[in-house]
Amino acid sequence: MNYMDIWFFDRRPRMKVFFCYLLIFVFFFIFSDIMIYNYTKALYQPMTSYEVNVKSLEVAVQTAEASSVNGNVKGTIKNTSEEVIHNQYLKFDFYTPRDINVGTKYIEVDKFYPGEQKNYELGFRYDNVSHVKISMVDKE
Repeated sequence: MNYMDIWFFDRRPRMKVFFCYLLIFVFFFIFSDIMIYNYTKALYQPMTSYEVNVKSLEVAVQTAEASSVNGNVKGTIKNTSEEVIHNQYLKFDFYTPRDINVGTKYIEVDKFYPGEQKNYELGFRYDNVSHVKISMVDKE
């Protein structure tokens, strides 16, 4: 019988040490993944106030969260009017707790048919954002 025939049943200490190191590596990898995930989730605070000023579309915000340097807004858009919407933009104005506009982002809404629903996700990199105002505009 050849050594390569039963290499995985080898009982020598070298293989035991190798498997111990492999087990320690896998444990450390899983532990660090869990800790990094929990740390990044703790950085983001939900934005409790947001204002939607859109009449022809139904804009729903599922998640609005911000950290000290960036954040994101996620939700759905539904066309509740009876006409097709062309060349319109959703305007997102981001404000600090003192109502200072720190930035504006746009999402294009083009060829949006009646009854159609789409998901949106918008990321931003503004400091100290506490709330967002959403409106509809013709130009970016």
